Amino acid sequence: MSSASALARPTLLPARADLCIDYANTLYWRGTEQTTEELHGLDDVLAWQETKQVMPADIVAAMKAWWDERPRQADGAFAEARSLREALYRIFSATAVGATPAVADIEALNQALAHTPPRTQLRHTDTGYAWQVAKLRPAVNDLLAPVLWSAADLLTNARLARVRRCANDKCLYLFVDDSRNGTRRWCSMSMCGNRAKAHRHYAKSKQG
Repeated sequence: MSSASALARPTLLPARADLCIDYANTLYWRGTEQTTEELHGLDDVLAWQETKQVMPADIVAAMKAWWDERPRQADGAFAEARSLREALYRIFSATAVGATPAVADIEALNQALAHTPPRTQLRHTDTGYAWQVAKLRPAVNDLLAPVLWSAADLLTNARLARVRRCANDKCLYLFVDDSRNGTRRWCSMSMCGNRAKAHRHYAKSKQG
């Protein structure tokens, strides 16, 4: 199947509510001078899509083939994909601490949403339901459509109040707190909670 025919056929895209948080976290350890970046080029964005099962493998391959033949457009697409990631991080980082996201970031999300494929039909799958789109284009808004949809859905859902930012000021990872009492503070107790406990113990011992 050619890349053109793969993109022209109807495609099922997932409706995962937390997908935008996963994408925002592809840059992490944000509270340090040496952040950890997972996305170094458009191929990494495409690989992330496949790993997270956001797009069917043949669609990812078709988009990769299209951009491989157009490296300058691929560079622009990658810059746009990372810019959208940073807007999403700022939006949900703000809501996590009870602040209002910047108007410019919401506008960036709205503009991107306006150019995603229309999601007008639901289809049942082996794992639940997914949106069926008539066709996809080799464009960032199509590539990131499920991420952008999830951001809009989360912002308009009661679960928005459960979005948290890790209390470790070196981590700042975003997560949705689904604990029963809603008081989770760390992205992962093993990674950040224990580290914070050790730091407090050290500070106490120095004071003593």
